[in-house]
Amino acid sequence: MKTMIGSMLCLGLLAAAGSASAKDDKACSFKDAAKLKQHLEMHVTYPAKGKAIKEACKKEMPDEFAKSEKACIAKKLKSNAEYKDAGEVMKALGVEEHSAPAMPEKAQ
Repeated sequence: MKTMIGSMLCLGLLAAAGSASAKDDKACSFKDAAKLKQHLEMHVTYPAKGKAIKEACKKEMPDEFAKSEKACIAKKLKSNAEYKDAGEVMKALGVEEHSAPAMPEKAQ
């Protein structure tokens, strides 16, 4: 009986740990991804370390992002990692860049 309870407890802890790590892998959610990209292109000189990007976000536009967005940036960007451009930062944050839809070709 003790073994069964111990096993169930271990399985519960593993399940909880699995769901917590799945949460950590979740992409950041930004209300305006275009604004994020613009911020990264205007206020950050590349290549840049994650630490420098985080500092630029705090210094240049401290009220530009919601508290949850700032927290996600702090969590997802690795301070010692080097990012070569805004697209690489967006990818690290799990935010997709949305491009304008292609114009349909004229029929000839």
